[in-house]
Parts: sequence; C-alpha cells; structure tokens
Amino acid sequence: MTTKPLPLLHTRDLPTTGAQLRSATTTVDALIAGLGAPSSATDPLQLRQVLAPDHYEHAGPQETPSREDAFSEHDTFFGVARAHGSADLFLRALLVAEIDTAFDLARTASSLSPAERSMLVGGGSALLRHGRSRRAGGQLIRPPDACTAPPADERTAQLRWQSGHRLFFAHLQAITVTCRCAVDARTAAGQAAYLEHTVLFCTSAALAMRHAADFDPELYVRSIRPTMTPPHVGSGFSGLQTRDHYYLVQSLDSLATRLLPDVAGGAIYREFEAALKLLYAAHVHVCRRFGGDTNASLRMEASKEDSGTTGAERAQQYAGLRLRKLGGKRSAA
Repeated sequence: MTTKPLPLLHTRDLPTTGAQLRSATTTVDALIAGLGAPSSATDPLQLRQVLAPDHYEHAGPQETPSREDAFSEHDTFFGVARAHGSADLFLRALLVAEIDTAFDLARTASSLSPAERSMLVGGGSALLRHGRSRRAGGQLIRPPDACTAPPADERTAQLRWQSGHRLFFAHLQAITVTCRCAVDARTAAGQAAYLEHTVLFCTSAALAMRHAADFDPELYVRSIRPTMTPPHVGSGFSGLQTRDHYYLVQSLDSLATRLLPDVAGGAIYREFEAALKLLYAAHVHVCRRFGGDTNASLRMEASKEDSGTTGAERAQQYAGLRLRKLGGKRSAA
C-alpha cells in the first residue's frame, strides 16, 4: 500500500514552546521563499520537493519493547518513518501531508464540502501565519477543484486510506504542539491564540478521518481490512497502536490545570472541548461506515472477546473515557 515513507518527527522531539515553534516557522519560511514565487503561485509539487527532507536521522526505539513494537508496526503499515531532528521537521511533515492529501483530492472525488476540503489542507498555513498580520500570506496549499471520479478500485482506495491517516497523524502532532505552546505562553491572550490553532487541528483531524474513509465500504472489506490481519500485520491490529494519539492523550492530561484560569474557564476552552468531541466522533463514524455497527473490531476479534459489544460501541466507550477524563481535570481544578 505504501508510497515513499513520510518522515514524521518523533513525538519526543516535538516543539514544546512558542520559541521553538517560531524557529520552525522561520526555517520553513526560508525554504518556501527559496522557490521565488508568491505563496498563491507556488507549485505544490515543487513545494513538496523543497519541504520533504532528503536525509534525516531515524529515531531509535524509545519505549518498552512491546509498546515500541506496536507503535512501529502501525507506523510501517501507514508508511510513516520516525525521524529525530529539529522542530522544523514537524512543520515540514505537516505541510507535506497536506500536499499529499491535496493530490489525493485531485485524483478522486470527495464528499467533503469546499470549505471542509480547504480546512483539511490549511492548518500548516495557519501555523506559518501565527502571530503575524492576517494579510501576511494566504493559504499555502489549496484544495483542487472538485473531482467527480470516485475511488473506484483497490489502489485508489488504499491511497486514500493511507493519505488520510498520515494527515491525521500529522494533525494529532499539531494538536499536541499547540497545546504545549499554549501552556508555555505567559498571557491569557497568548494561550488563547494557541488554543485557537488547537481547535482548528481537532476539526481538521476529524475531517482527515472522514477523508480516509471516503470510499465504497465494499472496497474496504475486499482490499483494506485483509491487509490489517495476519500475516501482513500482527493479530489485533488497532488504532490503539497510534503513537501520536498516545502522546496526545498525555499532553491533554490535566491541560486545564496548567492554563490560566481565565483561559481554562473561558469560551476558547469550551470550543476546544467541543472540537475534541468531533474528533472522537469521527473515529466512531469510520467504525460505523465499515461495518462497526454490527461487527467486532480487529482487536476484539483477536482477543476472542464475546461481550455483545460492537466495534463502534467500543470506540464510543473509549472516546467517552478520554473526554470524561479531560472534563474531570477541569472540574477538579
């Protein structure tokens, strides 16, 4: 299924401060400026070639063997290589994933609206503009005009499944980064500004999940689900193996208690909670679309669980636990 691996910065190396993120945007701005064209006229293929690193240091194992094996298997399946490096690699990978998704949107039709397609590939541009005048450059990556050809064969469905998930992982990283930068900010205005990006990336990550599943369910049954079972991968292949989500949950733990009271109790935090619910609802949507309303998940099948619970119901349970934990931390503050 995989094309050339997308080098995502290892979660341990992600930016944790506004200063680190500003350094990353400066580096990426310089790379883009080297193309010698205004952002509105930048060729996406040229932009990808400039942003995608030719060489990078592979990140070694940093978890217990069992957890690292699960994370690595999930990365390999979706064509992700974990890189060790400076903060700009995070932003470069995010933009590359958005470009690849724009290419996918040009290849086959999408059920997303024009506004949703724009949001799907616009988060990296918004981060590049952070702290600057809104007139300082528009959206760097633009969705193509609507394509009318649906993903009609196994290859196009596989490419969409992959591109949607890789963008989803990059957006999860962006949620983690913007949450950390919000905590690092010293003023309510600074924290709120970063949380605005967090809301955007929660929403776009939800759209990435919908995009990944935007093809005929029969193609999933025939072509994709079998590749997520032995001997292609280990038994019980699951979204719980997603490295970026694991670190995101850690970043969200007690988030409200580390923000200034006016921010944690304000409108922007409520927007964040609502956007996070949309993110988890999108995962449940994918489960339901591909038979989760009546069938068990791959993980449940592998464990021979016979609880009468469907895959979609189990996904809903996991979502509820995480959302209650977040809300509970705020209530306890």
